[in-house]
Amino acid sequence: MIGLVQNELIKIWEKKNSWIFPIILVLALIGGSVLETKMTPQYKGDDWRESVQSEITKLEKQLPTAKTEESLMESGEDFNWDETKETIQMKIEDYKNNLEKDVSPYTTSWSNMNGMVIGMKSLITLFVVIICAGSVSSEFSDGTIKQLLIRPHKRWAILLSKYIAILIYAAMLIVFLMIVGYLISIAFFGIGSFGDNVSVMGTSGQIIASGGTLFLKMVLYYLPGLMVVLSLSFMLSTLFKNQAIAVGVGVFVLFVSSTIGQIIQMLATEYTWLKALVFPHLDQTIFVFQDKIIETVTMPISLGILFIYYALFMTVTFWFFQKKDVSI
Repeated sequence: MIGLVQNELIKIWEKKNSWIFPIILVLALIGGSVLETKMTPQYKGDDWRESVQSEITKLEKQLPTAKTEESLMESGEDFNWDETKETIQMKIEDYKNNLEKDVSPYTTSWSNMNGMVIGMKSLITLFVVIICAGSVSSEFSDGTIKQLLIRPHKRWAILLSKYIAILIYAAMLIVFLMIVGYLISIAFFGIGSFGDNVSVMGTSGQIIASGGTLFLKMVLYYLPGLMVVLSLSFMLSTLFKNQAIAVGVGVFVLFVSSTIGQIIQMLATEYTWLKALVFPHLDQTIFVFQDKIIETVTMPISLGILFIYYALFMTVTFWFFQKKDVSI
């Protein structure tokens, strides 16, 4: 089995796109970090609290002479919204809130990790779907399936080795994203402590959490949905002999799954059977911010539904490959 897995890994890395995908990730991480530095206030000093306190002092001096929005609008003069009394007061309250909750208002390495870097998981899912959906179907498209099956190995072992190789490739992409994302975050936003608080917007509002812990939790909760999407793509690769069709269907399902999941969540209160569909359960990271989805569906129930679909997809995949006609 180890030899089969090694052979499948070699096949994966022989494909150009397997090398292009990590390069795309690096370029996306760098581009996103550059945009972040241009669009948000930055501070690279030793203590952001001193900078925030200085900003509060400066704004408090401006507050007595600042004019209200109403008076400025009545005057008919052009004015800067940032200089109105209401805006200055809001900034002061926000800065004081940052000090109270010990959350930097500037972009830090861990806020970038929990924002832009974790957002790149969608790219990883796309890349894995493309690789996975073409893993078996490409053997038919390239005419190599017979050469593969004449070896002294059972069909299920050959198929399992392909699946394990894809899992390893997916794990390598995730680890690559975590390491390179952290290094790029440090390069742009400085070294931060693992326990530094970050502020993220959840489904029920703003959440304050330890940056490092939150990032690892997001990655962990991302894995169940990835496994199900991967198994679905693997099944499609087995069902279709044409690689283009298998990849196209896999990518299409990936892109529409999020939209379908949102629609199901809205309709589930009226049609309870919709809760059993796979789409609203693919994104387990929602449980980082709330305890339930679709009314009474908790994380254990959601994971159970995902496991049923995962077992179904894998059963169909191995059964169909065992019975499949290899004529080309």
